[in-house]
Amino acid sequence: MTTTNLWFRHWRDRWHAANSIQRRASQSAFYGLGIYIAMSAALVIAAVSVNNTLQFTEQNILFVSRQPIFLPILVNTVITSVYLAMITTINVSRERDQGTLETLVQGPVDGFAFLLGNFLAQIKVYAALALVAFVWSNLLTWLLHLQFSIEVSIVLLASLAAASVVIAFGLFVAMWGGRSRTALIYFTLITLLVIGIQLADQVVAGIVLSQNPSFNDPLITVRNVLGAVNGIVKWISPYSQLDLTMTALVDRAYLDFFTHIGVMLVQATVFLLGSVWLLDRKGVRD
Repeated sequence: MTTTNLWFRHWRDRWHAANSIQRRASQSAFYGLGIYIAMSAALVIAAVSVNNTLQFTEQNILFVSRQPIFLPILVNTVITSVYLAMITTINVSRERDQGTLETLVQGPVDGFAFLLGNFLAQIKVYAALALVAFVWSNLLTWLLHLQFSIEVSIVLLASLAAASVVIAFGLFVAMWGGRSRTALIYFTLITLLVIGIQLADQVVAGIVLSQNPSFNDPLITVRNVLGAVNGIVKWISPYSQLDLTMTALVDRAYLDFFTHIGVMLVQATVFLLGSVWLLDRKGVRD
């Protein structure tokens, strides 16, 4: 009984410490201008994507998407989650550099509570941004005279899973890179690499289809290689998983929908626990 009480007390204190860090980090984000600039940019780009879809529809008398609001939501998720993850990477690695983390762990805070608090803070911020996106999407639906769909709300909730992966990855890179500049470089390079592979695969595939090359054409080889790599990246990238989640929802393939949600939650857990492991291994100060 005593052991159980000690265990509950330990986790209660740990949760209290994580919640305190969460409040501090989330307030810092809400008081800054960066998140509002990122959100504004995301909504503007999302609006442009909707406008392009509608123009294509008018010119070709063909609706290219069964759910035109999904693409803006994906664009909004990418921009805001990458920004939050980048800020997380910078702030956490900086606190480690400056010795703030070393001071915290001498009190009631341990490495797990510190990382969990920062993770929950950015999830809280993203949830607030998702609420804004929900209002924006409903306003857009009303202005364009589209039929309201509960699927939009479900996708916005699913985007929390994608954002959690990116934010947890930001924590992982912060612990892996050590110093804030190194961590930021790692985060930027890996993010650009993943996005670049997917874009290159789409571009090369489009060129191959438009040129109709012969079997021995080098473009075929490039397309096959990029296609194979992109096939792996799709299971790693949370944005690809979110896109597949949207497709499954439209197709009413609910097993696939929950499978992709599960994949993202597992990824977030792995990155979060991995960051805790790296912190325990490398210590609170380089």
